[in-house]
Amino acid sequence: MKKRDRSGTSPNRTRHVMIYTFLLILFLLYFASRQQRLAVEGEQRAEQEREKIKMEQMQQKQEEETVTAEEGLILEKEDMWSLVLTNESYPVSDDLQISLREVEGTEESVDERIYEPLMRMLQDMREQGMFPVVCSGYRTREKQTELFQEQVQIYMSQGYLEEEAENLAKRDVSVPHAGEHRLGLAVDIYSVNYPILDQGFADTPEGIWLEEHAKEYGFILRYRQGKEEITGINYEPWHFRYVGIKAAMYMEEHNLCLEEFYLEEGLYG
Repeated sequence: MKKRDRSGTSPNRTRHVMIYTFLLILFLLYFASRQQRLAVEGEQRAEQEREKIKMEQMQQKQEEETVTAEEGLILEKEDMWSLVLTNESYPVSDDLQISLREVEGTEESVDERIYEPLMRMLQDMREQGMFPVVCSGYRTREKQTELFQEQVQIYMSQGYLEEEAENLAKRDVSVPHAGEHRLGLAVDIYSVNYPILDQGFADTPEGIWLEEHAKEYGFILRYRQGKEEITGINYEPWHFRYVGIKAAMYMEEHNLCLEEFYLEEGLYG
């Protein structure tokens, strides 16, 4: 006869109950673990799907921005200070207030807002073995008048009448009431190895590099060859004007001088 405990339950049955209970606990633990794993995997799939959607949206946005850029440059209001146009028809206001900063190693100054990109550009040139020098920056109206009158006298000494001399001088030097140097946004650059402001500068390492890379720092070759009738100024491969990187890249890509850029963007007032 099988021995029973005081409760009337045999030891074997008790063991069976314990085993079943243990197996049930194992099953429940496995099921709970599996459910947790499935939940984690589901969340990971959901996260991957969200990332996929996000990437598609970003790609779509980039494509839309590319289309916009191809259709025309979008100008921000805060960038307009660097796009001021001045020429004989658009004078510089005598009330213009500029915060100047001296260009390191020179006696020249520029608008402090273009100082950092200018210095980066010059430093990158020096690191590549070139020797650029800023020989002209900001000018007062008095200085601009002096330079213009000097050029008039040069032509008069060659036999031209005063009116003819003035018209010729306008092609070489901005008239006193205008001039990008008066904005503090332009610099004349020559080389230590070619300290002359003439068209020969275009063939120096510095001139070649600047024409190719100045746009990457927000500068344009302001008076390009072939644009003389539009700008009213003769070709000056040494004269660089800050307009900001976006505008500089756009003008370079579309072969526009600043006057043409203004017409295309409808900026004339």
